[in-house]
Amino acid sequence: MTQTRAQLDSTSAQIPQPRPRREWKHGLQSLWRFVTTPSDLENSFEAMFALAGPTMEREFRKFASHPVGRAMLAERPRRDLNALLNDHAALAAMPHGSFAHAYLEYLGGEDMGSAEYFLQAAGLDEKARRFGWSEDQLWFVKRMANSHDLFHVVAGYDRDVTGEVGIICFTAGQIPLLPLRLMLPYLFALKPSQPVQWTRFCRDSYRHGRETPSLACVDYEALLPRPLGEARRQIGVQSLQEAHPKGIPDKGWLLDRVERNVTLV
Repeated sequence: MTQTRAQLDSTSAQIPQPRPRREWKHGLQSLWRFVTTPSDLENSFEAMFALAGPTMEREFRKFASHPVGRAMLAERPRRDLNALLNDHAALAAMPHGSFAHAYLEYLGGEDMGSAEYFLQAAGLDEKARRFGWSEDQLWFVKRMANSHDLFHVVAGYDRDVTGEVGIICFTAGQIPLLPLRLMLPYLFALKPSQPVQWTRFCRDSYRHGRETPSLACVDYEALLPRPLGEARRQIGVQSLQEAHPKGIPDKGWLLDRVERNVTLV
């Protein structure tokens, strides 16, 4: 049975939690560089973890308290989700209409979206030493390093600039990471020509993530061969139409310019 967010919070609250320090100056500088150069993933990961502070520890404890997380942490050898996501041949061999095929379709082909690229950009081994993560925590963070693309497929947001804004808001609802919260005012301001529709879209995307059970606690290896609709039902995520009953707003000239700049970088 899927645990609610409140149950996970209650369980994790019973465990004494350390308070890792936030690297404010470095984190904010990295976040600014990422906002001004969105294709630079290294700055994205730097900002995420420098400003995460106690959030990463709390998310790991929620995972470790969840039945799926407990089972995975007990496994030996440990799973390597990154290796599976990087094995496009294995994913393509899974049934038609599966979660795996939707993931490959989202990536746009064999030469797009290398999972290994995300791990290299993240530099997680160095960050583990810097932030004092345990071996279990490092494994968990590596497992989640590719969550951005998986979140896209699960939640249904496209890979265009509107979908990227939607999934950032969705992720901010899923995981209370400070950099994502700091980006929300910037995302709200991206479409001043349609303030009502755009504000509603950002708000509903955030709510979509908030109301979806924790995607960190999903057994992706078990779900990737399953039909996408069945996987979504098992996770407990609303369809995009349910989350956005008034539809997805047009990009408009400002978002078109942002998209072109990102593509050209």
